[in-house]
Amino acid sequence: MFEGLMIILAPMFLGYCVKVKARKVLAKINQLLMLLLYIILFVMGYHLGQLDNIMQKLPQIASSALIFALLINGCNLFGLIFYDKLNTQTSFHHSQQQITSRWGLLWDSFKLCGTVIIGFIIGLFVQNNVILPADSSTYLLVMLIFLVGIQLRNNGISLMQVFFNKQGIYTALIMILTSLLGGAMAALWLDLPITQGLAMASGLGWYTLSSVIIHDAWGAVFGSIAFLNDLLKEILSLFLIPLLMKGFRAAAIGVAGATALDVNLPIIQRAGGIGVVPLAISFGFITNIIAPILLVVFSAIPLN
Repeated sequence: MFEGLMIILAPMFLGYCVKVKARKVLAKINQLLMLLLYIILFVMGYHLGQLDNIMQKLPQIASSALIFALLINGCNLFGLIFYDKLNTQTSFHHSQQQITSRWGLLWDSFKLCGTVIIGFIIGLFVQNNVILPADSSTYLLVMLIFLVGIQLRNNGISLMQVFFNKQGIYTALIMILTSLLGGAMAALWLDLPITQGLAMASGLGWYTLSSVIIHDAWGAVFGSIAFLNDLLKEILSLFLIPLLMKGFRAAAIGVAGATALDVNLPIIQRAGGIGVVPLAISFGFITNIIAPILLVVFSAIPLN
C-alpha cells in the first residue's frame, strides 16, 4: 500500500515543486498531458478488448457503471444541498469570460470514450498477437500525475490559501464522504465487497487515475466501470453546475468533483462569478490530493 501511495503522490509533489513562468511552456505541458490522457485511455481499451468473453461482459460494465454513477452523484447532491441550506449564500459578480459550450465539452467527453472504444476494437481483433508491456499504463500514469502537479503549482494559489479555505474544506469533506456512501450502497446493490465499492467511488471524477488504479487492482472490466462512472460524473456536472449555482453554491462546485480544478473551472466561474473561484480551486485541489490516496488504500485491501 505504501509503495502504491508513493507511486501516485511522489510525482504529484515533485511536479508541484516545478514553477513555470513562460505561458508557452505551460501550453506545451497541457498538450502533453492531453496526449498522455488519450494514450492511457487507448491502452485501457486495448487491454479490455483482449479479455476472454468480453462481449458477454459489456452489459455488466455499462449497468454497473450506471448504478455507481446514480448512487454516488445522488448522495453527493443530497449531502451538498443540505449543507447549502444550513449556510447563508453570498452574491456573485458574473464573469463575461467566454468558455467552451457545454456541447463542446460533451464532444470532448465523447472523444475520450471514442479513444477507449478504438483501443477496445483493436485489442479485440489482434487478441494476443500483440501484447503491450504489463506496466505500461502505470508508467504513463506517473508521467501524467507529474504534469498535473505542475498544473496545480501554477494555478496561482498557495497551499495556505487552499488548506485554510473553510468552505472549500467542508465542501470537499462532504463530497468525499457522500461519494464513499454512494459507493458502498452500489456495492451492496451489485453484491460486491464494500471495499471494492469504496474504491470505485474514490476517483471523485478523476477517470484517468481511477481507471488505471482499479484496472491494475482488479482487471480491465472493473477499470472500465471506474472510467465510465467518473466520466458520467463529468458529463452530468456540465449541466448541473449552471442550474445549481444560484441557490446551491457548494452543490454546484461539489458535483464537479476533481474536475472543479480544470475542465469545469471555467463553467464554475461563468455560473458563479469570479468570487467563487477560490472556493472551487481549494475544493478541486483537496479532491485531487485525496483521490489517489483513497484509491490506493481501498484497492489494496484484500477482497473477502
